[in-house]
Amino acid sequence: MDVLPLAAKSLLAAMLLVAGSAKLADLASFAVAVRLFVPVGVSRAVVRWVAAGIAVTELALGAVSLSWPAAGWINPAVFTLACGFTAVSGAGYLFRRGQSCRCFGALSRRKFDAAAVVRSAVIAMAAAVAMSRVRPALVGIDGAEHLFLLLAGAVVAFAAFAAARSLAIGRKMGLEVR
Repeated sequence: MDVLPLAAKSLLAAMLLVAGSAKLADLASFAVAVRLFVPVGVSRAVVRWVAAGIAVTELALGAVSLSWPAAGWINPAVFTLACGFTAVSGAGYLFRRGQSCRCFGALSRRKFDAAAVVRSAVIAMAAAVAMSRVRPALVGIDGAEHLFLLLAGAVVAFAAFAAARSLAIGRKMGLEVR
């Protein structure tokens, strides 16, 4: 039953690549969402660094998970991040209901609501499924294939970045894309 963990791991990797790159495309807006969860006295620069760190962490975890699917050591980090998403969604629902989460940067207009808590819990459950060991023989890829997967992930991340950047710029200019 290695297919289910491998599928969960692949989906999570793609989601992390898209989310991380979309956040980087409009880091200032994501920093506004991060600011909702930090003490008032924390400087804008620190909040922006934290926002960038979250986005880069998502990109790195997504890239490694996609490119080395048999690497089990990455699974606990992805699971921890997914549990963090659930905690943030829950806190957002309790204390910041209706405000934008910017979970996918400008690619989404989702808000902190009950559905966000459910979505993040599903992501955490997928990460729990992905924690199961995948036999390296099932994956059966070598050095060049790891590189191709990494390049494919970079293409996905770049496409998400470009789309999110375009949407963010359009919204700042008052253009509405539906």
